[in-house]
Amino acid sequence: MDRIPPRWGRLTVLALGAVLLSWSVTACSSSPPERAYTVPDSLCGTKVSSGSLKPLLPTGKKISAQPTSAVNVERCRLQVDGETAFSSSVEKRSSDVSAQDAAKSALGVEPTDSVADNGRFVYAKTGAVGRVECSASAEAGRSLWVTARTTHPAGEKDMLAFIRAYADTVAGTDACAKL
Repeated sequence: MDRIPPRWGRLTVLALGAVLLSWSVTACSSSPPERAYTVPDSLCGTKVSSGSLKPLLPTGKKISAQPTSAVNVERCRLQVDGETAFSSSVEKRSSDVSAQDAAKSALGVEPTDSVADNGRFVYAKTGAVGRVECSASAEAGRSLWVTARTTHPAGEKDMLAFIRAYADTVAGTDACAKL
């Protein structure tokens, strides 16, 4: 303490040290961001497992769903705090389309990404595609596909678990009957 300039005083140095120590403790102990919203159990009316959707969504305060549709495609976008965080779709295609073909036009997944269930699913950390098993699809000459995309990387296993569950759920809806 002999090196402390006389004009600073020992109390000033001690107070400054206490302030710096409290800043460092606060910076190290800040809690991670939280998810203030409830994870939905449906995507624009289609039931989903909120447990399989949760790992694909970011933290935030508010979530909202925005459905859109185009020819042969029904989409659902989930926005967290005003930013698109997740999107899914149910798409009608011709019966000869493979998962790799579907992945070519899907965002967040590439045809060369991981494949599961004998080619029924292609998935990555940010997206996945999967064929819905509809009993009427062979007669209709069409197939039904689901896609999912997250704007932040998730685990590949989480993405695969979600797309499997989503494809199975869609198979139980009237979407198969409308092929």
